[in-house]
Amino acid sequence: RYGASILRSGTAGGRPVALAEVPTGPVNAALGAQALVIQHGVTALLSFGSAGALAGGLSTGDLVIAQRAIAHDAGTFLGHRFEPSGIVARGGQGRIGWRRSFEADPDLVALALDAAQRLGVHARAGTVVTGNQAIFSTARRRWLRRTFDALAVEMETAAVAQVAVAHKLPWVAVRAISDAASDELMLDYRRLRFYLDDGRPAWRCRADRWSYLLAHPAAWRRFRHLRRGLARATEQASRLVEAMLLA
Repeated sequence: RYGASILRSGTAGGRPVALAEVPTGPVNAALGAQALVIQHGVTALLSFGSAGALAGGLSTGDLVIAQRAIAHDAGTFLGHRFEPSGIVARGGQGRIGWRRSFEADPDLVALALDAAQRLGVHARAGTVVTGNQAIFSTARRRWLRRTFDALAVEMETAAVAQVAVAHKLPWVAVRAISDAASDELMLDYRRLRFYLDDGRPAWRCRADRWSYLLAHPAAWRRFRHLRRGLARATEQASRLVEAMLLA
């Protein structure tokens, strides 16, 4: 372990590789990426996982290859209006300013698209937006699509990209769709969380979760749908990454 990350190393296609397994969220992702740089001296960063669709024509299991990443929740509230402005960063000459997006390495994007074609998986390349929020609102997803022209939303890519750019490393992200843009979360998500800081034992949290789900059949169906989508997305993203590493 390195902080909140679980690090593993090995080989793929005769080349050394290192993996950081991190909890959900941009800060966790950035810490994991930084751990790979410090502990293993990696020469490129590849982020992969699940995402929610923003664009039409994307279904569960389809792949989105990030050509660029944007932090959708970084900005300023002006009155009742939110103005996205990007992330504060340091440029190549030491100047501090705003970065609106992070561009992926074109060669790695091409490698990912070629691997998807060989696997026979539907894949699209474009913008992915990242935030410290799980988005289960159709209205909010429409806003993200309209504002950023993004294909998918998730919680890690822009953070990994920021670490890569800071270290002048090439990067790319592979995200598999876990749920479609029209989906609404018809359940009380608060009842499904396990809070580390509320003092309850883990067994009590699990019991409360299942008590809620069993008492609300519609929520149980939606929860099962979400879990199946996440499992499918994880499988697809992992297959593509394996194909890229063995190319």
